Amino acid sequence: MTKAAIPTVRTGDAEVDRAFAAIKQTLDAITAQSRNVERLDNLPPTATLADLIQRVNTLVQRLQ
Repeated sequence: MTKAAIPTVRTGDAEVDRAFAAIKQTLDAITAQSRNVERLDNLPPTATLADLIQRVNTLVQRLQ
């Protein structure tokens, strides 16, 4: 299921626009809407503990 992209917000206030742009960039990266962020596939039922640990680490990296 794809998610709709977050629209760019332009308020006319440069400081507020920079803050909103930073929030948008972070949310786009977390949800893999950014062009340079790879979408995560579902883990198969045969996934190992090592696969799960790797996936959790990938999610943690995106959140940081």
